[in-house]
Amino acid sequence: MLPVKRVRKMADHAVVIGAGVGGLLAARVLLERAGRVTVIERDGLPETPAPRPGVPQDRHLHSLTTRGSELLERFFPGLDAELAAAGAPLMDQTADVVTALPAGRLPRFVSGITMRSASRALLEHHIRLRLRANFRIRFLERREVTGLMTEGDRVCGVRGRVRGGGGEFTLPADVVLDASGQNSRAPRWLEELGYEPPRETVVNARLGYATRWYRVPEDFDGDWQALAVLPGWPENPRGGVLRRVEGDRFTAVMIGMGGDYPPSEAEGFLKFARSLPDPLIYEVIRNLEPVSPVYGFRNTANRRRHYERLRRMPEGLLVFADAATVMNPAYGQGMTAAALSAAALEDCPGGRGFGRRFHRRQVRAVAPCWTASVSSDRQWAGEPTALRRLFDRISGEVLRLATEDRAAARTLLEVKNVLRPPAALARPGLLIPALARSVLPGAEPPGTVRALGRA
Repeated sequence: MLPVKRVRKMADHAVVIGAGVGGLLAARVLLERAGRVTVIERDGLPETPAPRPGVPQDRHLHSLTTRGSELLERFFPGLDAELAAAGAPLMDQTADVVTALPAGRLPRFVSGITMRSASRALLEHHIRLRLRANFRIRFLERREVTGLMTEGDRVCGVRGRVRGGGGEFTLPADVVLDASGQNSRAPRWLEELGYEPPRETVVNARLGYATRWYRVPEDFDGDWQALAVLPGWPENPRGGVLRRVEGDRFTAVMIGMGGDYPPSEAEGFLKFARSLPDPLIYEVIRNLEPVSPVYGFRNTANRRRHYERLRRMPEGLLVFADAATVMNPAYGQGMTAAALSAAALEDCPGGRGFGRRFHRRQVRAVAPCWTASVSSDRQWAGEPTALRRLFDRISGEVLRLATEDRAAARTLLEVKNVLRPPAALARPGLLIPALARSVLPGAEPPGTVRALGRA
């Protein structure tokens, strides 16, 4: 049974558009505020863990940060144990992962910062099972929402069509939450109703990636669960990840920045892996048995739609997670951002103006994920200013310190996993030596690296 909090009900019926991770989390939280919840999904939903046609990223590697895992476990107690029972390995992000940065490899030690390595299909499957068991939630599959219904300044439902020639439908609702992802039509729906659409902030590093799945050999005896080679601006636009997931499979991902896209065919994929600045991934996958073709993906721009700035918006309409803030999926922040949006929705006071309050809270909640995603991409998105080049040099020196000192590496991973804010990387014990090295190459203020552990 889901641990639903008792709060003041604000709706008899809530509609959620989209049954991805964001939509499922939103449905879980709306159970606390509505008598009934209906989730509308374009695809048919599989009965087993399997990719869906409407989710092109399904076949690629997905990451869930430590903070994201904590929130999912709070919303769905016992979920982590279910993923473990399904074979998803738990990995310590320093002890079980070999990470090669441009300046060197991160130290290997037990950090306690962990990740459950599960495919998106497996995660969605287990969350759906939990929600389907609640009689107050229903799923309407193979239906596409085409517009909003309104009464005055309030949303009162949705209209749409049944895919496959099944005709049109309408569905009354007190609350409509759009969790349809980066292809959300909410801006167009607002224009159709006479409202101003949100302005957008876009950061596009022209990043592309390609994925292939491999079988883990029966005699595999590596002392790692994952390998990562990260790109380094501006000299090296290429990187990659190899990670073990459920089903005794490895997922290999090749990443190219600034338009240096990895090929989507087998021979080119291996050649790209061989070209990485550290050979550790290539040396493994060249001897592995592939169990899939190569899947490519290039729609990776960061895009923030500023609903929080709109002066007018229909009451009862909420735009949720990556329908409002799309992040480059290569950085593995999307599912965590959805969980943070769900927490913001749960804590937002009801009443008139609920949508405005929620959208503002959502922006604050996902800010660490947005910062993590766009900070790196801005390096590749255009010609940097002199100030930006200095900032990037300092950031590079912070990464160099992380290869030399365990405390620095831990701070880096805590920020990446949304356990600490990005400002933690600007604390004196990191910033002073990084700044010194950036301005005076070869300089090392006495004792600064040793002091990291005490900062």
